[in-house]
Amino acid sequence: MSLRQLTIRAPQASRSVGRVSRIPHVRQRATSSHAGASTRSPLPLLVAAGVVTGLSAYLLSNQIRLEEANTPVDSGHTGKPAKGAKRGNQGPMVKIKDVLDKKNSDDVWVVIKGEVYDVTEWVHDHPGGPEIILNNKSKDVTHIFNPRHPSDQLEGENLPTTVHHLGMLQTEGASEEDKEALMLKVSKDEEDDEERVRKAREKMEETGLGVIVNMKDFEKFAEPMLSKVAWAYYASAADDEITKNSNASAYQNVTFRPRILQRVAKADCTTTIMGKESALPLFISPAAMAKLGHPDGEINLTKGAANTGIIQCISSNASCSVEEINAARAPGQPLFFQLYVNRKREVAAELIKKVDRLGMDAIMMTGDAPVGGKRERDLRLKGEFEGPAGGVSEKSGETQGVSQAMFAGVDPDLHWDDIPWVRSLTDTPIIIKGVQTVEDALLAYERGADGILISNHGGRQLDTTRPCLDVLLEIRKHAPQLLRPEFRGDTGLNPESLKNLAQVVPPSRPGKMERPFEVYIDGGINRGTDVVKALCLGANAVGVGRGFLFAQSVAGVEGVEHAVGILQSEILLTLRLLGVNKLSELRPSMVEVKS
Repeated sequence: MSLRQLTIRAPQASRSVGRVSRIPHVRQRATSSHAGASTRSPLPLLVAAGVVTGLSAYLLSNQIRLEEANTPVDSGHTGKPAKGAKRGNQGPMVKIKDVLDKKNSDDVWVVIKGEVYDVTEWVHDHPGGPEIILNNKSKDVTHIFNPRHPSDQLEGENLPTTVHHLGMLQTEGASEEDKEALMLKVSKDEEDDEERVRKAREKMEETGLGVIVNMKDFEKFAEPMLSKVAWAYYASAADDEITKNSNASAYQNVTFRPRILQRVAKADCTTTIMGKESALPLFISPAAMAKLGHPDGEINLTKGAANTGIIQCISSNASCSVEEINAARAPGQPLFFQLYVNRKREVAAELIKKVDRLGMDAIMMTGDAPVGGKRERDLRLKGEFEGPAGGVSEKSGETQGVSQAMFAGVDPDLHWDDIPWVRSLTDTPIIIKGVQTVEDALLAYERGADGILISNHGGRQLDTTRPCLDVLLEIRKHAPQLLRPEFRGDTGLNPESLKNLAQVVPPSRPGKMERPFEVYIDGGINRGTDVVKALCLGANAVGVGRGFLFAQSVAGVEGVEHAVGILQSEILLTLRLLGVNKLSELRPSMVEVKS
């Protein structure tokens, strides 16, 4: 059975998702004639209907700058590279039989996107261990490579010196038996998974995006459209997922106190985030592995953000390289970058310098992930997925779930004392991500950060931590000086408003800030009402992660645009019904927090 592909074409006037064309049912995986999917929304998008559930491997790291090693083999294909190899039609050709002959040798060859690679010297450096590669040596592993890696992963300086490009795969003249031997065998479970996904995508084509009216709808429609591995990674949270669920339910404890008969015909929800203009008081929180849901991955988020005027924060573990994302960036488009500090500081330093060179507008330094949380949905599929393409992973002794493999290279000794070191490498604003206590919020300010993101990783790290909204409330109570003066007042009824019916601005509390400082919050934000509640309580802006992963999985760039449209409509509606025209008019007195 071939990798099923569905073509979602440009939107028609009458529906949000175009026609789906089917590819005939084939029993075996085709060899690597499929080099990749289209990256332009108006053109057909090849949407992988399922991610292989029995096999997977991460072959390379896309953040470490390494020398290019494009070297051909000699005419006998001994596996000893010579100098001057070139990819494409100008390079040497490697016969399928030569690849298959390495099956029982000490050499380890694989085929990726029609090219042959010798990974013998590198296999034991593979994140997650060598077993997954050794079990698939002398095979075309394109199908398990593409959804998890940037398209430039095997090019130039991204290619480790110990991975040797041998040449193009020559299929002409090969026997059908040899072609079949090169292909990955497909399990019945995978066939069933792909069939399920195919039907779900056909159903979405029939209904169109018009049936999706809120962010939770994206999650509902995405689940059947994702492979088991992709869904487990996107939906997973730590342990019993208590924190994940409480992040969302916490907003139910905040109620509005709307004012009526206010002129609200010209409501506006534009703002600035770290000095950059944004159409909404929200940004796309860093969320990894978008290619698991759509072949264009994070590029969908970049283009969707550009088209709607919001800001994207790129994950260190993105399945598209930061160079690819930057290339898709619109002129003047602001982008933030989330940083996991690698335990090899020279690697981390080079990444920070790269981010600077590419002109990222802020760095979110992650502080709440010295190790990966126990994400049990993920762990149940641990034999089916390994390591990230993001460059923070290192070799591990056993096969791991996605999250554990992702954090293998993160420095567990990262400390507040390291912030000056990061600051010494860049003038880009630094935001500390993962703040969960008022003590750490104050430390972030004192150590020179430009802002914080209150976050518990979407409940994916330490379960039973407080919901993020509770942390914002704690900061309001014990360190209001970190908030803008107009948001330091009490929530609920302000007695002064009974004396003067004009709008009352709550008095500022002591503790004037010495410099600008911004406070953001993510986790459990699904509605425009959630956004406005967070702003009333003092947040400058909010982040949304999972919701946009689901949106791009359902419909690529168009899905992201539709999601932004939903949130924008809900925010504007909330402002009007609350009795305000601008975000700057919001006040703590407009909400009440249940004890």
